[in-house]
Amino acid sequence: MGLDQLYLEALAVPAAVFKTVQHRPKIIFKQGKILTSAYIALFYEIPDHATAITVFRHSQNLFSLCLTHADLTYILGPILVTDVTAHDPTSTEARTIYLPQVLSTYSITRDQCLKQILALSQILHLSVTAEAVTSAFEQALRSDQFNDKLILVNFDDEGAHVSYAYEKALKTAVELGKPSMVHDAFVGLVNSGRIGILADGSNLRNIKNWGIISTSVTLRAAIHAGMDFDQAYSLNDHYVRTLETLTTYDDVMTGIETMIKDMAQRVHQLKSAHLSAPVRRAYQIIMNSPESTITVTQLANQLGLSPHYLSTLFTAEIGIPISRFRILVKINRAIEILHTTNLPLSEIAAILNFTDQAYLTREFKRFVGASPNKARKNPHLTDDWHLYNFTSINIG
Repeated sequence: MGLDQLYLEALAVPAAVFKTVQHRPKIIFKQGKILTSAYIALFYEIPDHATAITVFRHSQNLFSLCLTHADLTYILGPILVTDVTAHDPTSTEARTIYLPQVLSTYSITRDQCLKQILALSQILHLSVTAEAVTSAFEQALRSDQFNDKLILVNFDDEGAHVSYAYEKALKTAVELGKPSMVHDAFVGLVNSGRIGILADGSNLRNIKNWGIISTSVTLRAAIHAGMDFDQAYSLNDHYVRTLETLTTYDDVMTGIETMIKDMAQRVHQLKSAHLSAPVRRAYQIIMNSPESTITVTQLANQLGLSPHYLSTLFTAEIGIPISRFRILVKINRAIEILHTTNLPLSEIAAILNFTDQAYLTREFKRFVGASPNKARKNPHLTDDWHLYNFTSINIG
């Protein structure tokens, strides 16, 4: 392994090195979780491979850096440059990004990034100056290569409110005690609109303030699900202190999501603490797969019990038969889909394995008191709806 690759390993930055063979890129080094195909796409986006350095800008402060030396191309990134802002704060570029775990990268200042590029250039014997790197940043080329991996938070002078539907989906994830639902709901919440201006000054302060409000509001959902008041307010204090110690956008956004998942996990423990092992397992199987068509017999066989015994035990501990609980879980999922997507009812019915749209509508109206279309147009109609209203689960 050469000094160049050792240096990249020491940086621990997502990176790839290509050797051009008959005008086609052949990868000879890669680290990080970025797909090779994404790097190949960036390789072909470089307008002139005779240019020593090219910078791609994926969002306000997310960059990929490309160095070309003879038949070798080095692509570093994506890198979150923490102190870069858009020239025009009212443009669509004025966005802060939150990177999910799937897009593994790291955060540095522009000065640190400059020094790393200059050091790598010296290792490669490239005549790249600080002025050339600065110029490449200023003339960075727009790339949409990672758009499907980014969550964008827009800022402007007017601010805006996030979607009510996604906020409700996030609260629902906590009330249900399902950490697995939090990420999708959180992504939807962040992507649904701009975070309003909550503070004068930096966007980092703005995100922290939004995080404090977000966790406080979501904690109310945890209290509604049975969490002790004293515990909830102690958690709130802990979350706020933790957020205040964070120094980058990514860390703050990741911290907010982690805190909400923690709430959901605590609610999950409250909900399942008193259930017997087979009922808890059956409960989790049904909750985790609302679309499942598993029968009571199949469920019992999976748990090594007789169908009659499982049915009796489930009804005694949950308060309703398995068949009714399954319908309620489907209705609960249908409400979430109605409020967070524009999918037609026929498609929602198919996703949840209802025999047809009419059956979904009939069961929905039976348990919710309004038709799916009416609930979609008036989200407040389902504000107080919860599948646990139909059970005798002791969640306290």
